[in-house]
Amino acid sequence: MLIRTAPTGKTAPRLINDLLDHDPRHAFKHGGRNLLADPAPRYRGKGSLGPRKDNMDCRHKLMKKEHQTNAPRPDDERPDDSTEYKVAAYCSACLYHFDITANFRQRNDRKTPCNLSDESNPLHHLRLAKSQTSKEHKEKHGMDKYDQWTEAHRFVCSGTECPLVVDIKISPPRLNHHMLSYIFDTAKLEARGRREIKNDPERYQGMSPIKPLQALGYLRQYLSDAKGAKSKTELKKIARRNKKYMLTFADECDELFKYLDFVPVEEASPEPEDGPNCFWQLPIITDINRNFIADVLHEIDLLMVMRPQDEGSRTTVFHVPALKDIERSLGCFDYPKRNRTVDLSIEEHPYYISLGAVDNFTDKYLEWAYERQCECDPSNKPYYLDCLADLANGRESADLQTRLVMATSAGELGLKVIEDSYRYFNLNPDSVEGDGHIMGLYKSRIESAPRQKDEARECLLNIAKHRNSEKIEALANDKTMSFEEALEFLGISADTASDSIEASAVALSLESSDKAKIARALRVIANQRSGDFTLQRAAAAMESGSGGSTLDVGDAYNRLQIGSRGVPDEIVFTYYQSLSNGAPSGSKDSYTEALRVIALDRQSNFLLRKLEDPNADVQASTSEPVGLDNIGNTCYLNSLLQYYYTINPVRDMVINFHQHRMGLNDEDIKNKRVGGRIVDKSEIIKAQKFVEELHNLFENLKTASSRSVKPTRELAELTIFSSAAVADFRRASISSPHGPPNLSSIMDGPVYGPQWPPPPPLPTTVEEDIEMIDHPRNKIAENGDDSSEATLVDLEQLPPSYDESTGNEESSLGDDAVMVNGEDSSPDKPSALEKPPPIPPRNKSGLVIQTNENKDLLPNDELWKFGSQQDVTEVIGNVMFRLQCAIKPTSIEETSGAQIDIIRDTFFGANTVYTQKAQSLERKTEAWPSIIVFPGKVGRDIYEALDVVYDEQQVEIDNTTVPQYASLSKLPPILQIHIQRTDFDHETHRAFKNRNPVVFPETIYLDRYVDTGDPNSAIMRRRREAWGWKEQLRTLEARYAALKNDQAQISVLDALSATGDFVSSLQEEEIEGIEVDPALPEALEERISEVATELEATTGRIDDLRSRIQGQFIDMREYEYKLQSVFIHRGEAGGGHYWIYIYDFEHDIWREYNDEWVSEVKDRRTIFEHQGGAGGTPYYLVYVKSSDIKNLVNAVCRDVQEVQVTDTTEEWPDSMENGISAALNEDEDSPEMRHVEHAKPRPLRPKPSVLEQPSTWDDSAWKENEDLNDGASVDPNGGPW
Repeated sequence: MLIRTAPTGKTAPRLINDLLDHDPRHAFKHGGRNLLADPAPRYRGKGSLGPRKDNMDCRHKLMKKEHQTNAPRPDDERPDDSTEYKVAAYCSACLYHFDITANFRQRNDRKTPCNLSDESNPLHHLRLAKSQTSKEHKEKHGMDKYDQWTEAHRFVCSGTECPLVVDIKISPPRLNHHMLSYIFDTAKLEARGRREIKNDPERYQGMSPIKPLQALGYLRQYLSDAKGAKSKTELKKIARRNKKYMLTFADECDELFKYLDFVPVEEASPEPEDGPNCFWQLPIITDINRNFIADVLHEIDLLMVMRPQDEGSRTTVFHVPALKDIERSLGCFDYPKRNRTVDLSIEEHPYYISLGAVDNFTDKYLEWAYERQCECDPSNKPYYLDCLADLANGRESADLQTRLVMATSAGELGLKVIEDSYRYFNLNPDSVEGDGHIMGLYKSRIESAPRQKDEARECLLNIAKHRNSEKIEALANDKTMSFEEALEFLGISADTASDSIEASAVALSLESSDKAKIARALRVIANQRSGDFTLQRAAAAMESGSGGSTLDVGDAYNRLQIGSRGVPDEIVFTYYQSLSNGAPSGSKDSYTEALRVIALDRQSNFLLRKLEDPNADVQASTSEPVGLDNIGNTCYLNSLLQYYYTINPVRDMVINFHQHRMGLNDEDIKNKRVGGRIVDKSEIIKAQKFVEELHNLFENLKTASSRSVKPTRELAELTIFSSAAVADFRRASISSPHGPPNLSSIMDGPVYGPQWPPPPPLPTTVEEDIEMIDHPRNKIAENGDDSSEATLVDLEQLPPSYDESTGNEESSLGDDAVMVNGEDSSPDKPSALEKPPPIPPRNKSGLVIQTNENKDLLPNDELWKFGSQQDVTEVIGNVMFRLQCAIKPTSIEETSGAQIDIIRDTFFGANTVYTQKAQSLERKTEAWPSIIVFPGKVGRDIYEALDVVYDEQQVEIDNTTVPQYASLSKLPPILQIHIQRTDFDHETHRAFKNRNPVVFPETIYLDRYVDTGDPNSAIMRRRREAWGWKEQLRTLEARYAALKNDQAQISVLDALSATGDFVSSLQEEEIEGIEVDPALPEALEERISEVATELEATTGRIDDLRSRIQGQFIDMREYEYKLQSVFIHRGEAGGGHYWIYIYDFEHDIWREYNDEWVSEVKDRRTIFEHQGGAGGTPYYLVYVKSSDIKNLVNAVCRDVQEVQVTDTTEEWPDSMENGISAALNEDEDSPEMRHVEHAKPRPLRPKPSVLEQPSTWDDSAWKENEDLNDGASVDPNGGPW
């Protein structure tokens, strides 16, 4: 029976383990389940599964058949598309035979086998492709003793690029029980021998019957002689009247000999009366039976070892284990294992088997096995999550627990949770009942038992996630306790007096431990009664567990570190959040108590509501910024959007976009150049769509009355994706149905950032789908695999960078490599760097979000997952490019024809690079949107990091080494500095995060770098003097390091002292044969004194030079910049979380913008001093020109207006399908549909009438109006031309 590809799989170590455990003789004992081929049964707790094996099952000890095996020899041998390995083995216990073939050439569309150095595919993950039994094989091909196998299985690797096909064939012993009985049965041999002796006692005088060991030995000798014969003429004949033959085999074993290919022969006897002489001719060895005979010999060797010692001596035959060859062939030899003591008497947990893993996997490999199993078998992902959770608890693994937290935060559920949730409503997960039935069960349950609402709601939410039902989820997310439910819960009526309600609550608390729910019921009734503070105080007392707090109001303000009692409620709550977020539970409780005391003292509904629900939509203050909800692993996107909203030129341009919109007439487009390249019409349309979405967000940030707003998916996609990246992704996705690769694999090279600008797509028309242009990916690959611009930068349009010289020191990205305008000049560039993986999304409920699906936007979920993990600096490049494409220029640069605009005027600076040629000093000017600096090997301050970019260095030009340095020829109003922390380990070939600090002050001065145009100016003289000091300093530091010799953990001074002590001991002991020069101790003492003096002098000189360098430019303070923003990254090179600190110059405060949370930073040391710890590391710095701060930045821009909104939390019409009301889509033929998440709404400020325009871009509408608008005053978007 052929079996189609199984959804589940198993790693190569798991396959080998199952192969060793699988005993084909006893499969019937396990319900017919095949350990090797059948999916692992679900484990549902102790006793839910029978034993995987029993005592009679063989744990195979596989021995190699040397001449039938072709396995990789060295451990590091890598297969290619022409490779095929085969390991032929036999079990030394059960005598079964195993052929394991690893074929890498059968699936020739795949070229990259999995290997241990590939983090994404370290091991083969093998899925069953087909199985066949011997019965089916016999029916199709007939009986063949040379190919008589029991079962055969084929597995294929699930790696998207791996060609591996594994065939496993299991065969029974060649000598079956029937054949062996002739010579292995002691009683038969005894009877046969005695019969022959009795028939002719004289002939067999002195001989006795043969033992099985001797019989096996004779048969082995016959077969060995046959195998060793070089030709047919050398084959011996066995006389059938031979005495040993007759005692051993007689005439009873003809079947055995014929089965082993012996040939009967008759010859005429010299004495005719004696009849013919009969012989057995030894088997003729051919390609057909060679392996068969060899297998029989292996079995005989093992059978002889099994015989009792009293049967005689035997020849020792060494059997070579085959396990290492199998592991090498399947690419899992010596894979990383976790260190632990293995108890072979205890079976491994069934969850390992379900995940296709083994129990010695490291946490990293176990997580990889889980991910791969989920990819192959997504329908059983909840069960696999249970497996991982249980194993994580058993291992006490912090890493696996973190992975589980991420999974649950992303809404993933385990099978146990799902089943328990259905069981709560007397349903099962396979229930065919509709959503309406389940929602009815929930409502009935909470109506009949209001006190069970929380438990019922949680179960309902789990069912909603399992069914992916928006309707059920909306009902489950309605966390409010109704007034009627509160009355029912407390057992009172609507007209019960407040003091009686309080008494009922106290009585109920004596019976129930759920005081929080009692307090919530009291608050619901208090809110219904216009903020009854008798009940509010009772609720507070209930939560505090006493008759009321003893905390004084003044102490409460002090506890929250609030100096003035007159601050607004919003500021009080911000203080509370700043202190309680991340605080230990005891401290957080004390802060909550303080806030409750203040709220009751102020009789503040705002604070009381926030205590009850921090996400409650309470009127927000106009003095505080608004947060941004995380829409799914895009924390860096939120940081970037918050930053741009504080930049006045950007915010003003976006909000008043109709004044800056680029016209779409042919002449303007023909002359449009951004970043040195032509921009076509499709890019301009895409860019303007982006600015429209950004306009909507900025309006919401300005007018929202809630504490946070949610960016639309459309805005996120337009922010994250450049057109070229999308086009390449689409092609990669089409060519590979197994999912999208990462960005670096799409672009055939590493990705750094920030990038400027994206490469242009091929020409297209507006009518075409501009995201699906099929231009060859190798056009980008031609930039080079090691180019940092391989993704988002057109190298031909970028000004060239310059190399950094580090004297005799080697340059690396982690040390002093220079990257200007996205180019890396270091000689050794890392391969593709990893980008941050997603942080669990923290979506905020309570918002009405409207989105308009559009064919120009990207609904592809895989593309979204891919884009949402991109680095923030890549997105910065795309955003700035789109902004420039969308707007009209203010002027044109004469030399390049590139447009000058608000964005370029705000963010772009320029360097002038000076290269001293033989006859002249050459100058070259390069524009840039940001400066890239590196932390170095031991950390540095911001000036030292910038010095690497601008100091003189030696570069090679035309095979000549010449000096080169750079100066700032144009200072940008907004100075952006990217701290490139992604480094590369050339030994492990992996990216890692450089956590070394880059110390940055709140104020920096750039005078030392400013270009004067005069190489002999005062500034240049100072710079050259500093360069000379630095050269001396490098020499001295190298000498100091040599003397200290830290790498050897012993300094030269200590080594000399130890040598002196040793020489002195030799002199004192006067060892015979060892002579010590009397002058040696004195010479050592003198050298010790010299080294100590040199060390002291070197240290003093180093300190003096450092002091001079530090003070060289201290009096130059004309070009002053103030720190405005600090992007923070917490995590590793492969992933983490972003947030941003932004300074409010007007109020002299720093705020932390962490997704939906915006809070004041009380201790500035968290920004400036705690680098590299749990608080993250600075990643991107923004400085603002001090002389123009008010015009450039403004941290708070708010204009909240009251707007009446419809309460969408009422009952929804029956016509609603999947959360979308039919009333919202009256035109059934319209391709657009407005999607509404029913939750607590927040008011959105209506757009000004001048900006009234469609919320989506409709290409067809544009086409219809294109010819009609030549003389119109507005373009198809409603904005002026």
